[in-house]
Amino acid sequence: IWTALALWKGWQMGIVLFVLVGLGSFVLISRALARRIEPRFQTIQKQIQANQIPLAMKEIEGLMPLGRWQILLEVQLHAQLGMLSYATNDLPRAKKHLAQAGYRATEAQLAYAALLYRSNRWPKAREVLDFAIRANKKQILPYHVYAWLLLKEGDRNGASDKLLACQKSEPGNESTQENLSRLQNGKDVSMKRFGVIWYGLQLERPPKQM
Repeated sequence: IWTALALWKGWQMGIVLFVLVGLGSFVLISRALARRIEPRFQTIQKQIQANQIPLAMKEIEGLMPLGRWQILLEVQLHAQLGMLSYATNDLPRAKKHLAQAGYRATEAQLAYAALLYRSNRWPKAREVLDFAIRANKKQILPYHVYAWLLLKEGDRNGASDKLLACQKSEPGNESTQENLSRLQNGKDVSMKRFGVIWYGLQLERPPKQM
């Protein structure tokens, strides 16, 4: 409209105004949607806590059409669907959604790598782990999972290298120091410190008390 009416600075200012109005409108729409979505996320959380997984997944799927209007919502929903599918051993469905999860969804990326490893796709699992570490350098769990898998594949030096990289990224972390010490003494990497998050990857059986 600004350009058609040949107002001040003509089409150049028309483009600037178009960008500003477009961005402003998108922000307002996103905020309005966030207020609508939040109660539904709370409902999903309660359903998960009550072990009503099918209901929770159906609710998450119902939010998918809103993904085009809310930044990062769609990849977050894929991460949640993938994690729930993985937890309930629906591996084909888990693979579909975890592959589309956001790169910042660390647990989803680790679940995807674990699924690939369990499916005898170790090279692809390594790619996912490398990507997860690059995207989340300050999170120590991806390094430890990678080290555990490398040790499982007989690469003790590679496992040590991953933990040394973790120590460089997060100096002074007790879990990293402990596992480095274990490797240096010829022992296996211990993942007990990571608790439910680790055992949820289904790479190792949890203790009976869990």
